[in-house]
Amino acid sequence: MQDTTQRDLDAIEELHRRDVAATKSGDIDGLKSLMDPDCMLFPPGGDATIGQQYLDQVGLSPDAELQTEIIELEQDWQELDVVGDLAYEQGVVRYAVRAGDGKIVRESQRLVRILRRQDDGAWRVYRAIWHEPVTISVA
Repeated sequence: MQDTTQRDLDAIEELHRRDVAATKSGDIDGLKSLMDPDCMLFPPGGDATIGQQYLDQVGLSPDAELQTEIIELEQDWQELDVVGDLAYEQGVVRYAVRAGDGKIVRESQRLVRILRRQDDGAWRVYRAIWHEPVTISVA
């Protein structure tokens, strides 16, 4: 079992940075690259699914991109614990999307993820579960 190092923390922060950038730009391949090959996702109200397949099913199709635009996205990770090659993190994701009708909807979701260290030292999402979005405001 390896101890948490600054290199681990930096690599996890890089995962967070890339996650935000790929999500904001609708880069499905970029999001897939952040998933461990054995990634499982547990979406609200749905069945457990393989991570990359989930993105293919609900990902940003060209039609979806026209319907909404992510204009703000913030990950607020409130807890991180690294134990060997696995890390647990939980926090809140806040975002604002502009719908096709021009309305801006601000929402938040609580998210729990397990990350797994890869052979090259990078960290990838291994498991993730979240709840339905909570609407903060509509303008």
